[in-house]
Amino acid sequence: MILTTFLLIIYFYFFTQVFKNSLKGDTYFILLYIIFFLPIYSNFQLILYKFSESELLVNLIKFSKDFIFYSLFIIFIFGSSFSFYKKKWNFTFLDKLFFFFMLLVMIFLVFPIGEANFISKVLYAKNLFIIGIVYFLGRQNKFSSKKIPKIFKILTIIFSISCGLALLEYVFQTHVHTILEYAKYNLDFNDILPSGNYQLSWTFERQGVLPRYGSFFADPLEFSASLLLALSIAFFYFIHSKIRNNKFIFLTLMFFYLLGFYLSFSRSAILGIIVIIFFTLIITRSYKTLSRLILSFSILFFSYYYFSDLETKYFILDTLSFQNTSSIGHLIEWIEGIDSIINSPLGIGLATSGNASSVDQAIGIGGENQFLILGVQLGLLGIILYSSILIKSIYNCSKLYMYENNNHNLKMISFVTSCAKIGLVIPLMTANAEIYSFISLITWFFVGFCESHYQNLLNK
Repeated sequence: MILTTFLLIIYFYFFTQVFKNSLKGDTYFILLYIIFFLPIYSNFQLILYKFSESELLVNLIKFSKDFIFYSLFIIFIFGSSFSFYKKKWNFTFLDKLFFFFMLLVMIFLVFPIGEANFISKVLYAKNLFIIGIVYFLGRQNKFSSKKIPKIFKILTIIFSISCGLALLEYVFQTHVHTILEYAKYNLDFNDILPSGNYQLSWTFERQGVLPRYGSFFADPLEFSASLLLALSIAFFYFIHSKIRNNKFIFLTLMFFYLLGFYLSFSRSAILGIIVIIFFTLIITRSYKTLSRLILSFSILFFSYYYFSDLETKYFILDTLSFQNTSSIGHLIEWIEGIDSIINSPLGIGLATSGNASSVDQAIGIGGENQFLILGVQLGLLGIILYSSILIKSIYNCSKLYMYENNNHNLKMISFVTSCAKIGLVIPLMTANAEIYSFISLITWFFVGFCESHYQNLLNK
């Protein structure tokens, strides 16, 4: 109980500082909340529940996360000294896409569409709204770009610690989530029985009964998806550093992150690395540097394949040919989702697809593709709006990187954001990846931040 009290005191002190400073209009503190708390958000709940066995405390933490985003969003819109109705709203095309997407979610929430009960719809819509809310908070752009290097240094430290913890899990052959009684929490809160050979869930292992580690993130899939942001940061420093020793440091860091990818072993995130490399090649035209990097990674991959055992070789080949059990599972889920969209192109309602806790799996259709999940629920219009938001976000961030010549920090955040977002496209195609709260919200915040500076650049 002493540990629980200590953790709660630390959390709510941090929470009040973030809230108090954010009320002054400084969105930098909201970003700090995302960076420091959301990576450990799920495991923080596990710790509280393990030592207190209080569902009330866990629900209080969940409520506080939603409260800080929703309340600050409302205050930023309505809480200024002049009338909300007299404000001049200069909406960009991306802003309008977000607005119409949130409006579509609201329509599906208010009207009696679908089989899910109203509470489930509210919980599901809440998480979709937060995506747009965080984007618009990023659009507030109230902190200096000079803070960006500090933000990326903090992120680099956090990601390095996460990979180090995953390495310790591997050395001791023990999941952190086992120690924190993930299975008991999942049973008590989500009514989900333990599964898999490690008595956690199938997410924590891969073919051959080999473990996948999640470090301090919610699970291995969220860990590996988040490492795409880490790799994007390391890529930027590696490409733009003019000091040879610094290049070596960040190259070493990239290989350390690759170890994290291996220990979490998400094939979609690993493919995301390849997408980031080729995208970087396009927007930087650093052909010589990136060709060396591609050569290094290729040698590493083929060496790993050549010296691995037969079981690992078959696993790689089965994955590439979609004969792997997990790959077949993805295909089945995709077919179900596509079939639902064909039969109901206008959507069948919120909380009827995906892996979010608010979705009743008895009525759930599909769940292994973020685009199809939204298509099943919100119809073809939902897919179009979400895809357009993603494409426009990547386009605007990459354009800011290529055209901004006076502010190195803006080039840094626009490069990292565009790379991370395009790298996440593959995980989005194989999972309900927007429920990975940290990587989802921090990248959408960065997109909002970049959008403001991109518009300033266009208006010069």
